[in-house]
Amino acid sequence: MHNRINLLKEQVTHLWINLFWKNPNRLWALKVAASIAFLLIPAELLFHDSFIGTTIALGVVAMALGETDVHPRGRMKSAGLSLLLFFITSSLVGLLYPSPPLFFLLIFVAAFSLTLTGGINARMQGVTFGTLLIFIYTMLGAGNTEKWFYQPLLYTIGAFAYSVISILLLNYRPYRLLKEQLARSFRYLAEYIDLKANLFPSDPQVQMLIRTQLAQKNTELAQQIETCKNNLYSYSAESSEEARPVVNLYYRKWFLLQEMQERAISSHEQYDLLSREVANRELLEGFGLLMREIGKAMHLYGESLLTDQAYKHPLSLEWTLSALQQMLEGEREEPHYRTLSLLMKNLTGLERNLREEEMLSAQIDVTVFNSRKPESARLTSLLNPAHPRFKFAVRLTLSWLLGYGIMQLFHFDKGAWILLTSLIVFQQTYSATRMRLFHRVFGTLIGVILGVTLAQLLPTLAGQILLLMCSIYLFFYWLKKNYVVAAIFITTYVLASFNLLSEQGIAVMLPRIFDTLIGGTITYLVVRFVWPDWQYKQLPELLQHAMIKNKRYFESIYEGSVTEEEYLHNRRTAYNADNALTSAWKGMRLEPKDRKQYEEHAFTLTNLNHALLSYISAFGVHKHADRLTPEEEVFCRDVSMVLVYVIELLEGKADKSQLENLVNKAYYWEESLEEMQKDPINARAGLIYNIAHVSRELLVETSAALPGI
Repeated sequence: MHNRINLLKEQVTHLWINLFWKNPNRLWALKVAASIAFLLIPAELLFHDSFIGTTIALGVVAMALGETDVHPRGRMKSAGLSLLLFFITSSLVGLLYPSPPLFFLLIFVAAFSLTLTGGINARMQGVTFGTLLIFIYTMLGAGNTEKWFYQPLLYTIGAFAYSVISILLLNYRPYRLLKEQLARSFRYLAEYIDLKANLFPSDPQVQMLIRTQLAQKNTELAQQIETCKNNLYSYSAESSEEARPVVNLYYRKWFLLQEMQERAISSHEQYDLLSREVANRELLEGFGLLMREIGKAMHLYGESLLTDQAYKHPLSLEWTLSALQQMLEGEREEPHYRTLSLLMKNLTGLERNLREEEMLSAQIDVTVFNSRKPESARLTSLLNPAHPRFKFAVRLTLSWLLGYGIMQLFHFDKGAWILLTSLIVFQQTYSATRMRLFHRVFGTLIGVILGVTLAQLLPTLAGQILLLMCSIYLFFYWLKKNYVVAAIFITTYVLASFNLLSEQGIAVMLPRIFDTLIGGTITYLVVRFVWPDWQYKQLPELLQHAMIKNKRYFESIYEGSVTEEEYLHNRRTAYNADNALTSAWKGMRLEPKDRKQYEEHAFTLTNLNHALLSYISAFGVHKHADRLTPEEEVFCRDVSMVLVYVIELLEGKADKSQLENLVNKAYYWEESLEEMQKDPINARAGLIYNIAHVSRELLVETSAALPGI
């Protein structure tokens, strides 16, 4: 009997780890759904009043959606602030809603001030978003209760109950969320390497597509690494001295992640040359296979972070590495041996990063980061009409005022859904707003069809509660993965809620669709015509910024005069600048046709910048090798001079008379390279040439595109 119990425990533990512990989205969804179940079901059984249960549930939803802090102490602070704002905001809405003129003024003040304040830091962004949700939820519930203070109390109770559960769980596993963010980073890095493996070998016609996909995947990775940085800074600010060693352990993993990112992004040769000139096809396929094995190992490493189980280095990876090394040795006399050996050294370094992670991490000094705090902006800096957050606050406020005006003009009973659509759909840029709008409308339409069908199949009280609980679980599970699917299930959740309240869930679906379309139309018109931030206008500045960061990153490698901390900073900021440029180009493709000016130049310049960063990364991977020869240093300085001129072109400060001379000089770099490579001591001449080659292309393309960008 005892053995059976132990076996059952092991099976349950195994199931729990695989279903939830390895999947943070499922765990988050389960936490929210369980919190609502513990509040909603007793409310139904004790009070037989669905208004109490559904209102408390909305308090849970608002608190969960506005939750950003990852440290238990920080979460307590944000929860306290949220609870206070929830109660005050809901009370003001309840008191002023019967008076349209006063409520119009409240919308103006609340929408603008809360949206603007959300730009201070990540904590305030989450708190204010949750508060704006409570604002709308209170509008939707107006008229369902006799006393104005019922809704504020119920929302606060729901939010408080969820906060208690969330904080207790976080105290039980205080580093869980930090592990989740790091694990997600390693997963993104693994996906990047898996995608890059398709280049070994590849046909020229697909290489551009893969490189574009790599640039976009790197955007996700760079954003995730920044998220990890902010979370680590949060832990530094909130942790006690006793907790420093544990926090430093995760700092070291973060730095190791960035070193592996540099290795993964690096390009040691132009892929068209490799696929065309390396005769041994099996050798190139071996490099692709090795990359896929490294990607699998990274997935395993990320899972080990989530489950607190020791990472087991795959034996298949070691076998693949050994076999490829032997195959490469047979190519020692071939022209591309030197390039492929550098690539092999890089991939061997990635494998070693995983195999000897604990030993390598222990060598990194991170004590300087113990005093770091999360990034914050001063409110006075946000009160600037040129600031993107100020423009965003103006646009959202205007859309709310227009939505409320339409509500009053046409006497919409549940017109607050117009405002809710604007809040959910509005993003910082036109392109992001347009994508979210499509996802919201499409998801709502599908959700109505699905919800009506399920409501007919589950007509009882228990059936509606089951539909509500499943819908909210699936909404939170899909929210960070696929917003279309998430919109489907939040619609079925709304239908189930109204069925519990008044058995009119199906009846309110048509108004919900109508209000969603109105809110979406208002949002589109406002973001399209009111203070629009067109990406094509941002492109020159973003390109200039990326070039400055790439140049500084490049120089910190060959000059060798910066500290390790400065080098890491220069590398990370170069990646972030490339990320911003890639994001702007992606957004530019969705802008109106009359605004999509110079898209071809933007595409070329964005890809050239990412290629430059990839070649600099390869150079950086080998920065600890022997010192550069004098010839290599001269070559590097010549490249820096071209990069300086490209930056001056973008700034409008370049001496145009130097352009032809620089271009001609750059075209002779191939001859210089051939001379340099005759001496085996110039081991990194090929890497420098790749940087020089792209720099020359950037010079030519920038000078040609300058009148248009």
